[in-house]
Amino acid sequence: MVNARLTWQREIRHLFAESSVAGPLFTLIFVFILSSLFVPHFFSWRTVSGIVNAATLTGIVTIGVTLLMISGEFDLSVGSLIAVGGYLFGQQCAHNSPLLGLALAFLIPGFLGALNGLIRVRTGIPSFIATLGTGFIFRGAAWILSGGSMLQLTDKLPIYDIFNGRFNLLDDLLPGANFLTSLLWLLGTVLVFQYVLVRTRYGNHVFAVGGQVEAATAQGVNVERVKVINFAISGALAGFAGVFTFCQFQTMRVASGSGTELTAIASAVVGGALLAGGSGSIWGALIGVLLISMLRTAVVLLNIPFIPADNFEAIVGVTIVGAAIFNNWVRQRT
Repeated sequence: MVNARLTWQREIRHLFAESSVAGPLFTLIFVFILSSLFVPHFFSWRTVSGIVNAATLTGIVTIGVTLLMISGEFDLSVGSLIAVGGYLFGQQCAHNSPLLGLALAFLIPGFLGALNGLIRVRTGIPSFIATLGTGFIFRGAAWILSGGSMLQLTDKLPIYDIFNGRFNLLDDLLPGANFLTSLLWLLGTVLVFQYVLVRTRYGNHVFAVGGQVEAATAQGVNVERVKVINFAISGALAGFAGVFTFCQFQTMRVASGSGTELTAIASAVVGGALLAGGSGSIWGALIGVLLISMLRTAVVLLNIPFIPADNFEAIVGVTIVGAAIFNNWVRQRT
């Protein structure tokens, strides 16, 4: 009996050590069960769909941020690039050229993300500082694009429903559900980048650059190129998130996307990514996004007097610290 218990404990520790997803997934399930038991009106398809919908916009950004964190870098400019991408897309929709707007929302933020990477690798400035500065510059670019005013359209184009419309096939099956088509785009993006990360040579280079940069260089990996590409991916996905935002609300403001960068970093950390780089997964990042969205919804439904919905950043901060401590504890125990 004792040997069986020790074997079981070793298997559990091995699972948590080998899989960066096991810990976050366990936490997500645990929080969901607690919320279903103690939070009023939580266990319903309307609430679940609301959690998922809120997670899709941040989730797209978090994929790029996670790739960067695995390679040992940060991007604090993604919030500003959401606004840039949203304005580029919205302005072209106003001229009835949504496909051109979609292309611009990918290419321009992707180019600006690559510029972040070049600044980082050519100057040696830490990415935290470099992207903090460029984030303000890109927000200024969004102000120039908008003329300082909010962009708002009243005509509804079919492309809006393609990217962030009602997911009728699923909503008609589940009573009270209100899932959006952005869920499909998020899952598709997760599958693509998870495959790239774990099944391709480039994915191996990303882990090597973040974990053992000297060894990666010795093996012929172009460290600078990997980092610049990851910055470009992060920027392009932020611009894509701007498209989703505009499709949902048909409005875009200069301040749109503000704070998303910190939530994305928090989601990546909660999902098992190490701040030092070299570890993480796209599935784990998705779980982290869902967990933070779930906590936000639970706080709103609980209506706690000293933690109002607009002070949810305190919960995010506690989640980041708790996840970092938990990840370190698991690795030390194993």
